[in-house]
Amino acid sequence: SNQQLQSPCTYAFMVNPMTSIRTSGDVNKKMNEVLTSNTGWNAEGNQVRQPRAGFYAKEPNAHFSLKIDASMETKYMTIMSMKSYGDNFKDTILEVDVQIERKGDAAEVGVGVKSSKYEVTGYHETRTSIHVPHKFELPDGGAEIGDSIVVNFRLVSGSYFKIAGLAFCRY
Repeated sequence: SNQQLQSPCTYAFMVNPMTSIRTSGDVNKKMNEVLTSNTGWNAEGNQVRQPRAGFYAKEPNAHFSLKIDASMETKYMTIMSMKSYGDNFKDTILEVDVQIERKGDAAEVGVGVKSSKYEVTGYHETRTSIHVPHKFELPDGGAEIGDSIVVNFRLVSGSYFKIAGLAFCRY
């Protein structure tokens, strides 16, 4: 049936040789679809050799915001990020603040808007670098078609972080 061919995600990308997102240019293009502001984050990296393509922060307090208009019921946000053991990964914390703007809510800005805050760390002891998916439930039951998902990302500790994928999906 047609159902299987339809992506369960309203917005998603994952840096991977098997997907259409392989280069820093690809990441840039995909992020620019949804970015509303950006200070200190850049699409960088290589297609094959390390460091691989991704969305990188390399300064303290680097932050960006995005807005996604839900094209389907959207319940979850997944952040694919790098965990590593290098000194630059020590004490790194990415704070992620998510809110749903309901369709037709524009008149009463900030009234009863429920938001959720999540934290993603970048360091681990294991002497290897891995990409880890962090899956979070969207606040307030998620977004319906026509709602907007507004997310603010801020590096609140440390000065280095790498995002290799983002997904906003039904499940």
